[in-house]
Order: sequence, then structure tokens, then C-alpha cells
Amino acid sequence: MHPELPLDFELIFNRIPGSFLVLQPNAPHYTILAISDELLENTRRQREDVVGRGVFEVFPENPDAITATGPSSLRASLQNATENRVPDQMPVVRYDVPVASGGFEVRYWSANSRPITDKNGSLLYILHTTQDITDKVIEERRETELRTIERKYSLFLQAPLAVCILTGPENMIELSNDDMLRFYNKTKDIIGQPLFEAIPEAKEQGFAEMLDLVRKTGQTYTVSEHPTKRMVEGKESVYYYNIVCQPYYENPYDSEPSGVFSVAHDVTELVVAKKRVEESEARLQAIIEATPECIKIVSPEGKLQYMNPSGLTMIEGDEQLLGKASVLDVIAPEHRTTWKKNHRSVCEGHSLSWEFDIIGLKGTRRRMETHAVPLPGATGRSHLAVTRDITRRRESESALRESEEQFRVFANNIENLAWMADPEGSIFWYNERWYDYTGTTQDEMIGWGWEKVHHPDHVKSVVAFVQQAWQAGETWELTFPLRGANGEYQWFLTRAYAVKDEQGMVLRWIGTNTNINNQKKAEASLEAKNMELIRINNDLDNFIYTASHDLKAPISNIEGLIGLLTAELAGLECQQSDVKDIIRMMESSAERFKRTITSLTDLVKLQQENASPATTINLRELIEEVLLDLQPHLKASAAILEIEVDDCMLIYFSEKNLRSVVLNLISNAVKYASQERVPFIKVSCHDHPDYHVLTVTDNGLGISPNNLEHLFTMFKRFHDHVEGTGIGLYMVKKMVEGSGGYISVSSEEGRGTEFRVFIRKTHFNLN
Repeated sequence: MHPELPLDFELIFNRIPGSFLVLQPNAPHYTILAISDELLENTRRQREDVVGRGVFEVFPENPDAITATGPSSLRASLQNATENRVPDQMPVVRYDVPVASGGFEVRYWSANSRPITDKNGSLLYILHTTQDITDKVIEERRETELRTIERKYSLFLQAPLAVCILTGPENMIELSNDDMLRFYNKTKDIIGQPLFEAIPEAKEQGFAEMLDLVRKTGQTYTVSEHPTKRMVEGKESVYYYNIVCQPYYENPYDSEPSGVFSVAHDVTELVVAKKRVEESEARLQAIIEATPECIKIVSPEGKLQYMNPSGLTMIEGDEQLLGKASVLDVIAPEHRTTWKKNHRSVCEGHSLSWEFDIIGLKGTRRRMETHAVPLPGATGRSHLAVTRDITRRRESESALRESEEQFRVFANNIENLAWMADPEGSIFWYNERWYDYTGTTQDEMIGWGWEKVHHPDHVKSVVAFVQQAWQAGETWELTFPLRGANGEYQWFLTRAYAVKDEQGMVLRWIGTNTNINNQKKAEASLEAKNMELIRINNDLDNFIYTASHDLKAPISNIEGLIGLLTAELAGLECQQSDVKDIIRMMESSAERFKRTITSLTDLVKLQQENASPATTINLRELIEEVLLDLQPHLKASAAILEIEVDDCMLIYFSEKNLRSVVLNLISNAVKYASQERVPFIKVSCHDHPDYHVLTVTDNGLGISPNNLEHLFTMFKRFHDHVEGTGIGLYMVKKMVEGSGGYISVSSEEGRGTEFRVFIRKTHFNLN
């Protein structure tokens, strides 16, 4: 450095790279003493226009820049450096620069103010250093705005709405979010394609008309709950959407929209729920309209806001009354004060039930029972009431009370014990005969006091039966002993009659107890006699069986002796014809005696087997089996048979007994056939309401009228030219009558006989 050359610090300051100001610390002007060339260039100023003037005069505040904080921040920074003698770093500020045209240019700066003092600390200058960072700030803001746009765009695509943007008359798909793609089950490949080429079904769903309308009118088109068919998991379903189609303009001055912004919101669940509510409301309305009770809504002033058809019928009015007529118009005069008081209480929030009379508009008087509840809302609100006509019930109760009084008078003058009970079976009245017989008092018996007079062995079963009978609500009767005042028990037949209303509900029970003690004693005596007769009958059966069994051996011996005698006499030439006749007579007598004993044995067996179990029998099959057994006799007699039993193929009877009945009747028809004509036998059966009627008809010898009444007598026979014991028809009659049936016969001697067997029908299981 050459000492002879002095330094030009001002020139150096002006040329130093950077933006600098040297300011005089003369607040509030802060006069500019020096300015760097770079700052002059950045602010488009001339040095002679700047130096010597206040900084805020040279760089004034932009009055239109609401967000500009440069001037105020600069003033605060200079003040801090001046007063506190410390450097001050300013935040990034917007400080607009005036331009030659008279306006301002937006600028952003990073600056600091540094105090310059002498060696004594006195403040000489303020060095204000600044850096124009406008481009950097704008770039950062642009990046921020882009990130914001990208985020909003991402949110837009993820919005829970089906969104798409369509441009041009071809409705090119410019943008479509995921919901819109799912709406039509498409991928992003459709973006850039014409809407109705990419999605033909959209045209069928009416979207072409919507888009054309928006493009022509330039107005937003809105449709609610638009039904749209969609294929979901291979199944076509109807979905509902709220759709908004709004025109958008690429430039504000465009006269026609560039495209359409379309938004579809899936409201299917809402529509379905609304339809369910509407259906539920419709059902509820139908129920209200159909219910036989009166349902009404009454305003705080007592006006009829609503009344269902049943209610209108009760008051003899029509729908024209609603909203006009007052309930008091039909309330009986003597009940109006009570009704108004209760109505006021319900409107204040209380639920009440009460009875009153109404007089219909045509003059009909009815007794009503109502239950009223306040409707939701503030105090003084309307109320809902359900009212039923109880006129008949009250009339029935009144008639019942009158009947009860008459019954009391009547029951106190009869010999039977009598009582009355409520629907649950609680007895509230007994006649005087009851107290006379039992020796009890009213306090002991009211309610359910029968345990006090029942026999200990019967009380549990009687109480259980009666309680079940109360619940069933049907008339019942039961026999049990009751204790008298003397401590002795006598048998009574108790009958309880249910008094019911028109709907079948039990109103009262009326009961009587009839003394059947003597009848019970007679029944016991009769039962004892029956048991004795049964024992005697069994003894007789045993005697017959024993006698027939014991007589078989002597008869067999007689037969043997006759055989020996015949053998001895066979070799004698002196045997006379009368001796042979006597021997034949002895053999015949022994044979008849033997058959009689066998018949007695069969009779005893019949007595013992009469209760053989019944089963379902195929009548035709049984007859065919019997005919097989009789085949030799039928063949020998050349008899003609005719079978007609299809009307009663199945019969419930003892199979063994029915076989015996059929066998006896057909075999008798063969035995007693006429020698003058070919035997003809017809077996038929037809249904009678209570019986199966089995008929066996023949054209045989017939029976004389004098013998008909003895036909079923044991051992009675009317034709001796054929073998027999006379017990078969007796056994048939006994078997049929033993099962609840009977047998009849009609016959004409020399022409034939008809037997009709009436077999009582019995319910049986075909399975």
C-alpha cells in the first residue's frame, strides 16, 4: 500500500457486494447517509434521490399491502439498535418497493440493524444490511401451495362421494375418484375416454339428459334418491343416490361451461331405512285404523286433532269433525267437570285412566273407559288416549249382580250346598245350607276355605284338580267327601258352572254341592253284590269245567264196554236185530253225551276268553280263510256263495271271536240247506253310523215263527237230521253282545233265513 495514496472509503462502500444502508440514528427519520450500488439497483433508485433523505420517506409503506410488515418491523429494529446499542436481526418481512409507474412491487427481505459506535461508545451510525429473498420466498410459497393442492387433491379423490369431472360435448372423463370408479365397477383406464363409451349403462340411467341440461342452461341440476341399478358381487341391485351436476368454467369470462362437475352421494341405507319407517308407519296406521278401540289425539284446548274410524263410529261422527269439534261436545253433562280436570292433568304430564259416559251426535249413550298419556313436548301439550266401549260389559255386570241377588234368594231355599266365586276361583259367597251342614262361619270359608272341610285323604287331589279347572275356564264336576258339623264325612257331587261374557271370558263361577252319600252307599252295596255274583259265576264255570272233565272218563269207559259187548255178540248167531238196535242206540247216546260235554267245555272257555284283545281285521281275508276250512262241506253241498263286504273292509274286533261268528253262521247255512234246491249263501256287510252290519242270508230250511224266540237258547235245536249240540248260536250271541253289539234274525220256514250281526264301531289306529 502506498501511503501517498489515500483510501476512498465511500467509493469502497458503494462498490462492496451486498445491500447496505448507513443511517443516521436520528429517530424517527433515520436519514440515509450512504447506500450501496447493489441496493440502489435492487430498489431501482438513484443515489442523489436517496442520500440525505429519511429511510421511510425513500421507502414508504404500500397502503394496499394489508399483510406487509416491513416498515413496522424496520422501525422496531432501528429503535432497538439505537436505544440498546445491540445488533437486531429482523424476521423475513414483506417490504414493497415503489416503481416508476407509481405503484409498488412486492418484495421480501432478510435484514439486520447493527449500531456503529466510537471508542467511547457513542453511537455514530446504524448499518442496515438487507438481502432481497423475494424469489426464494415466492418459490417456497409455491411449493407450499403445491403441497396443499396435492393434499387437497388426494383428499378430494378419497372423499366418501362419487366424484367426476367431464369436459366437452363428448363428456370426456377428465377426473374420477375411487368411489366413482367403484360405482361403475371400473378402473382408472376410463379416464380420458368419453363417458358413454366407457360406461354405456350410464346413458340408460338418465345421465345423458342431466348433463345436456346442465351444459345448455348453465345451471346446477340436483336430483335426490335417484334409483340406479348396479352389479355387486354378480348380483344386480338397486342403489339410491343424491346427485349434483354443476357446470364449471375454465375462464371467468367464458359464456358456455367447459364441463360438468358431478357428485353422487350413496343414500341407499337412508332410503331403505326411510322406506322401512314408512312401511312401519303404514302398518301402524293400518293397525290404528283397524283396531276396535277408539284412538284419539286431543289438543290442550280439548279439540279432536285425530280420531280413528272406530272412535268416529262411537261418537256417531265423521272426519269433518277433526280439528273443529271439542271432545266436550259428546261428553255426558254430568261427567264434563271430571273430564276437564283429568284432561288438564294429562296435558301437564300425568298418565290417567278413568270412566265416563258419552252421548253420540245421534243421541246414543255409551259407557267408556279411557287411558290417556301426554304426548312428548312442553307443558300444556296434547295427549293421546285409547278408549274402549264398556257399555255391554257394565250392563252384563249389572245384570250379573241382579242374577247373583236372585241366585242368593233361590240358593238359600234349596237343599243343596251352593256358592259363588270370582273368575280366579276365590269364593265370596256360600248359601245358608253350607254353613248349616259344615258348621263353619263366613270368615272361615271366604276365599278358599275348603281345606277345612275336606277329608285329609282327598284334600290335595281335590285342590289340584279345582285349581286347574279354574285356569281352564270350563264347567267342571267332581265327587269328594265333606265333613259335617257333627264331624262325620258324607259324599257330595260338586258342579261348577262358568258364567261368561260375549267374548267367552269367565265373569263368575256358580257352584252346587249335592249330597250323594246314600247313592254312594247303594253303589257300594251293588258293587259288593256284583262281586258276589262274579264269584258265584266263576264257581259255576269251575263246576261245569270240572264236571265235564270228570265225566269224560266214564263216558270213555262206557264207549269201551259197548265196543267189547259188540265184539262178544258179533260171534253169536243168536244175536237178534233188536239187540243190535239197542247197541246202536247206546252208541248214539254216548256220542251225544260226549258232544254235550265238549260243548260245555267250549262254553267255559268262551266265558274266560270273552275279553280277548281286539285288533284291526280285514273282513274279506278272514271270510276267505273260513271258506277254506269249510271247503269239503261246501263242495259236497254244491253251494253257491256270494261275498259283498267292500263297504267295511276293516273291522276292529277280537279276531278269534269274529272267526267263530262267521264260521258258525256259514256252516249253519250249509247244514240246514234245503234238499229241494241248490244252496245259495250270501255274505255282505255295510256301514251304519254306529255299527258294521254283517249279514248272512241263505235259501235253506228256514225256522218257524214259534221257534225264533228260542233260537239263541243254549242246547236248543230245531232240526235233528243233522248233527249238533245247539250251543253255536248261543256262543255267537254272547260274543257279539260282549263287545257292545247285537244280533237279529228273520226267517220264513221253507224259504230261508237271514242273520244280521251288528258289530259296534270302535276308534282304532290304522298304523
